[in-house]
Amino acid sequence: MNYLITFFLLFFVAQNSWALPSLKKSQQASLPAILKADTIDGDKLTNVITANGNVEVSKDGSVIYADQITYSKNDKTIRAIGNVKIKDFEIGNVRAKEAEVKDDFSSGRFTDSKIVFNDGSYLSSPKIDRQTPFVTVLKNPIYSICPNPEISLDNELAGKKRDMASIRSSNTVIDRNKQVMRSKHGVFRFYNIPVFYTPFIQTPLPSKERQTGFLHPSYAKSSSLGLGIRTPFYWNISPNKDLTVSPFIGLSSKQIILNNEFRHMTSYGDYRAIFEIANNKLISNTSTNATVVKRSTKQYRGYVGGSGIFDFTTNSGLNFSGTTVFDRNYLRDYYFSYTNHTLSKINLDYIKGREYQAIKTIRIQELESVTGEKAAPWILPSIDSHIETKPFFFKEKFALTSNATAITRQDGLQYRRTTFIPEVNVPFNLHGNLFNINSKLQADFYSLDNNFQYGTARTNDFDHTQSNLKPDASFGWRLPLIKKSKSNTLMIEPMANFIVSSYRKNFNKLPNEDSNSSELTVSNLFVTDRISGFDRNESGERASYGAKTSLFNKYGEFNLTAGQSYRKSNEVQDVTIRGFADNNKSNIVGQAMYKAIKYFSLSYSFQLNESNYRNDVNQVTAGLTFDRFTFTTDYLLIKKSLQNVQEREQISATSMAKLTNRWKVTVSGSRDLVLGRTLSRGLTLYRDGCCTTFGFSVVETNPSSLIKPQKTFNLSLSFKNL
Repeated sequence: MNYLITFFLLFFVAQNSWALPSLKKSQQASLPAILKADTIDGDKLTNVITANGNVEVSKDGSVIYADQITYSKNDKTIRAIGNVKIKDFEIGNVRAKEAEVKDDFSSGRFTDSKIVFNDGSYLSSPKIDRQTPFVTVLKNPIYSICPNPEISLDNELAGKKRDMASIRSSNTVIDRNKQVMRSKHGVFRFYNIPVFYTPFIQTPLPSKERQTGFLHPSYAKSSSLGLGIRTPFYWNISPNKDLTVSPFIGLSSKQIILNNEFRHMTSYGDYRAIFEIANNKLISNTSTNATVVKRSTKQYRGYVGGSGIFDFTTNSGLNFSGTTVFDRNYLRDYYFSYTNHTLSKINLDYIKGREYQAIKTIRIQELESVTGEKAAPWILPSIDSHIETKPFFFKEKFALTSNATAITRQDGLQYRRTTFIPEVNVPFNLHGNLFNINSKLQADFYSLDNNFQYGTARTNDFDHTQSNLKPDASFGWRLPLIKKSKSNTLMIEPMANFIVSSYRKNFNKLPNEDSNSSELTVSNLFVTDRISGFDRNESGERASYGAKTSLFNKYGEFNLTAGQSYRKSNEVQDVTIRGFADNNKSNIVGQAMYKAIKYFSLSYSFQLNESNYRNDVNQVTAGLTFDRFTFTTDYLLIKKSLQNVQEREQISATSMAKLTNRWKVTVSGSRDLVLGRTLSRGLTLYRDGCCTTFGFSVVETNPSSLIKPQKTFNLSLSFKNL
């Protein structure tokens, strides 16, 4: 006969259960306990309650199972015998042969027991002594480190198979206050084979996600740093702040690098700050870099950097990123980065619909040119604004775009400009033909100072104050034609636009802090001005024409876009748009693309010479994706012509294979086919196991600035839950 009795038992007034539970609220502790068993008996003389057969006691989210449970009211002691199980929803479960605990769970003993954590790792011990509600001592325990999904689902599997990695110790203390386990005289075992001994080891509880302590080490070897080890230390400062200190110690070079990364999550976003310092003990063969002018001889070198992003409201936010090095060769020597400058920027913006306002500052640190260091620009600030009206009677819209920019230098031109661009845009539909008429006027106002004091090459002496006007008018046309059948959808869209613009002032009288160069591609073919920025513009009378074709069916999506541009007249400026011939007719630019429903994609971008239709510029990008294999490649060929004085041919490829559910291998490389020079190549092997993560990589970089390649090796092995 099965009984279900609800009653109040003193031993269930406890606010926490076994197996490392968290504290319960006081109101939960007042709830009744529920007892289920085949038979229940009580003795009023001895004040003992006995339950036999499939005993189940639940209280405050915890459940105790046993073949037999007795409770002595006089001793306030619970004794569970046979197949004892305690289920806890937060940490894990307990399995034992017998258990004897106080009715408030403040102390007790378990024999032949296991504590199984939620991730499937577990502790087994012949004797567990619960000394206080927060301190539990295990005698001669074995800690099976590896998370195991199968054991997590079925706790009875714990101990059935040989453990891959475990720690046998003489004594282990579980400290729930600090959420750690401390073991003495531990022996790390690999498949029961002793590997090494440690007198003391402290590990976080598997349920503890953020815990101060050492992270797994990694090993690296490079031509400049030699062989070394990196041993990161993680400091959990608070729930929303942490610091990772990662020292690298060169075993062969005596090079020491100390990298510090601070992270902070706020109510509006998060940011990170990095500070790194090194003792400048590099191996001497770093002189292979041909671009280095003068290497630093300072005792300590390093850099600072960081990034962050914040969302203050739905429409407003701030982001920043930046790097500043202590000397110009630091990134080359320590990170094999051959950039000629660092970039730091802060951007605050407000965006609502098609309107926006933004304030940004940009600092450039020159790394390659010694004479150009003091001439490096600092944009402080650049203010952008764009406002526009809603459509009026004929769907016309009015807009105003404005920009104010100030650029300062230690040595060189001090630049301040304000720009206003009012415009009107009139779209209309006539029998399916989509037309758009646009007119705008760009007005620039300059305030300049020719401040050359430290030897920077002097530019023209610009007038201190001056202005310029640049009117622009355009007319665009598109005609989307769509034909559908049972299995295909075909769209053909011819399009054209006509632009008339002027650059009123002699360009030599105005500075140029923006771009003055552009490449004609299918993406900017129908743009009214292919020169970005404000100081220079694409001016004159010109037209662009072409078509876009798309086909959709069960095999995927096919696209072909092609077109050409023609300049009737071109005002002479110091600007270049690559892709035009001497007769002001451009090459035919286009892109063909195929994207399969699954697995495969291919795109081909091209420029056909306008006179003989030779493919002067070619770029092929392909991707192949299966369940266990991914391959991407990019091929670029720019033939020598009147427009391209030097031939370029380069190919790069990356492939990733999932060898098993655990093992992955990635191979990548790029090669300059004209010079016959391998620019980079690398191999990465990675294993994400139940218990361990293993990574090995070898990377070789060989840009044109190097006399010989630089190689880097990295090796890391970590055990989870350690």
